[in-house]
This record gives sequence, structure tokens and C-alpha cells, in this order.
Amino acid sequence: MKIKNIIYFLTVLIVFSCGQEAKQGAERTEIQPIKLSDEPSVNSNVEPIAHFDVSEDLNVENLSEIVDTPLDKLRESVQAKLMKDGKMLNAINDDGSIYVVDAAATNRSSNQSGFITSRNIAYSRALLKAKTGILFLLGETVRSEKNLSDYGNDGSGGSDPDLYKKASTLDKIKEVASKSLDRALEELGADKSEIMQMNQDQKEKMYSYEYGQLLETYGASMMNGVTTVKIVEGDSGNDYQVAVCIKFSPEQSAEAANQQSLGASKEIFNSNAIKKLQNISSDKLVSNMGAQLFKDDNGKRFLVGFGQASVKKVNRNQSRLEMSGYRKARLRAISQIKDFLSEDLVFQEIQEEAEKSIQYFDGTSSEYFVDKMNLLIEAKSTTIKMSTLPIRQWKGVHPISKNVVVGQIIVLTEDNTIDFAKPKGKSANKTNKKSSTKKSKFLESSDLEDEDFE
Repeated sequence: MKIKNIIYFLTVLIVFSCGQEAKQGAERTEIQPIKLSDEPSVNSNVEPIAHFDVSEDLNVENLSEIVDTPLDKLRESVQAKLMKDGKMLNAINDDGSIYVVDAAATNRSSNQSGFITSRNIAYSRALLKAKTGILFLLGETVRSEKNLSDYGNDGSGGSDPDLYKKASTLDKIKEVASKSLDRALEELGADKSEIMQMNQDQKEKMYSYEYGQLLETYGASMMNGVTTVKIVEGDSGNDYQVAVCIKFSPEQSAEAANQQSLGASKEIFNSNAIKKLQNISSDKLVSNMGAQLFKDDNGKRFLVGFGQASVKKVNRNQSRLEMSGYRKARLRAISQIKDFLSEDLVFQEIQEEAEKSIQYFDGTSSEYFVDKMNLLIEAKSTTIKMSTLPIRQWKGVHPISKNVVVGQIIVLTEDNTIDFAKPKGKSANKTNKKSSTKKSKFLESSDLEDEDFE
């Protein structure tokens, strides 16, 4: 058979095998929603180092920052803050709260076009990974599988006449199917002598050793009531990293289940907390993303979403691109609010290790090993009807990439029929001028004043 046909059969077999594995994963029925454990999990082997402020009562000044090593500094700073309050990172604390830190890297460097979009995606990836960290603590299902084969043959060394037969085309495909695709194609296409070896007589084993191990963990739960506590971003070696700390608590989960309780009323819109969000400097909003809870003057909690998008600089139709960016930012902000209220999350993590060693009577031998790791996270589609209103749109410059960034601040409301009083003294245009773009060498994802972290 020609080499081209062999390669074709091999490809079909591998694709079919992968499809079967994917189908089995999709049809898993034993995944159950995770329940909160009664036993707290505490890890005290962390030295707290406060690189920067992490405050329970967040204000606009230090919610996010740009540093050289985002993940390590964020983890150490959050741990230092939590230990002062008798709490731990990656643990179920006495009040049921959980804080998790994770990170993701951008695919685009800061000097490439599309960097801001890649950065937003990195934030979303880090957020999903951190949420699976919460599921790990709440409870996960673990499955393991091991197998060992140890075979020895002390015969005369002669070959069994029944083993002398020509390998069929299917036998050829099976022979390389257990190896990596690159190795298989190399054997089938790179060297003609190797292909010829596949059609030789089978050889008798003198000794074979095969070991395989599969470890799988998975879980599923409705994740609601998760807020973004702190974001740190910056160059980390050869890539640009975005690290995020998130918080989950039974109290926040209960509030998310009662959507109406977090909707802003007319009184909240007339509060100082809203005015501060409307007047915050654009430079302090460049790296603010996610959903966050705030308190008004009377202690009433309300939910705010932050979204942003990049705007490419062009010679013509710049305003049209900016308007499109604002619409993108709004959609991302309301998406963050929706995910706080309800998000069905499923994850599966698989580790596979195997090694094989075979020796034949003719003195030849073959070796094979595999070490694979696979993480699958799926945020299932859910639909919620909710009322929101924008309270601020802004434009700024990312201090590292110098890209223009536009953003929207969106508030969850009781309804969209609130009769708002006109602000006294300053017009909306003057407010926008106060929020003009400022360039900065240092970006701080600021703590938002009046945000409720408790």
C-alpha cells in the first residue's frame, strides 16, 4: 500500500479515537453539584509579605496594580492581609469565605496590536481557573486508575512458527496508534526503511513491562456570589501575566440568589458612593474588571460591573471605533454582573502517565512513555433577565502598551423606571472633562471606595 494511503488510515483512526473520548467526557452523568464542606481547610505554611495594600474596604486607589511578577506578589500580599484578619488564602475560613488567586498569560505581547483584547481574555481565563480553585475546596470527585503488566519468557529463544505472518493494513495502523502522532507520521513518512519494518514478521517477546496511571478530578456547581478582589498585571519573564484574586462567601452567594436585593434604588443613585464612581480618574479604571459589591451611605449593598475594550488609532472614523468600543465594554460589564448572579461551572482535570519497555529474543527492544496533563473548564450557558443602567463611560491609556482603552461602569438596578434627580452644580459634560485621559508609567487597579469586601 502506498505511504499516502497509510497516512490517511492513521489520521482517520486517531481522529475517530479522539472523537470517542470527547463524546464520553461530554456524556458524563455522574457529576453532581458540590455541597459546602463542614470541615475548614487551612494552610498556614505561607509567609505573608505585603507588597501593596489589599483592603477589605476597597477604594478606588489600589484595586489593581502593574508589577514585575504579578502572581507571586498578589498571592503574598493577599495572604498577608488575610492573616491579619485570622483568615487564609485557599482555605474555607470560619465565616465560610474563600479567597483564591490564579493567573493567565496573554498571547499577545504589550507592544503588539490586539494586546488589550488578549489581556481581557487572560483576565477571563484567570477568573475561570480561580473559580475551579473554589470548587476544589468545596468538594471534588476524584477517580484514579492504575494497571501493571510484567511479562517474562524463559523459552529457548526460538520463534513460534505461528507468529510468522504478514501484518495487515489495520495491524500497521494499530502498531503506531498508541504512539504520538508526530512519531507515527515520522515512521510512516520520513524513512522508507521504517515503513518496511512494519510489514516484517512479528517477533517473540522475551520480556515486557507496561505501567499506566490515570488520575481524574472533576466537579460541577452553580457558581454565584464571586467577586473580584484584586488584579495585578505586568511582564513576567517572557510573557505578560494577569493575576486575579477572587472571593466567594455563603453571604454573597445568598445575595446573588436574591437578585432584587442587590438592585440599586433611587436613593442609591443619589448616594456619595455613586458620585465617587462617576468622578474617579480614568487612570484608576484602566485595569478594573469584573463584578464588585459596594455600600451606599446607609450601608445598602449594590452590584457594579466593570467592562472595557481597546480602540485602535486610525486616521479616519476614530469616533465610530470608540462608540463600538463602548458597546463592547458595556456587554462585558453586564456579563460580569450576570456571572455574579449565576454561572454553571464544570471542570475536568486529567493526568495520564505510562511507560512501556519490550525486549525481544533477537536482541532488539522498544521503549514508550507518556506524561499528559489536560484541564477542561466549561461555563455553561445560562440566561437571566435583569435591569441595568450605565453610570459612567470613560477613556484612558494603558501605561505599558500605550493603547487607548474605553470602559463602562454598569449598575444592577431594581428596574429601569427610576426617576433620577439632576445633579446640582455640575453638568454631565463637566463631569466628563474631569475624567479625561491621563497617561501614567504605573497602573494601579485601584481599591474602589465604598466597595463592600466584608
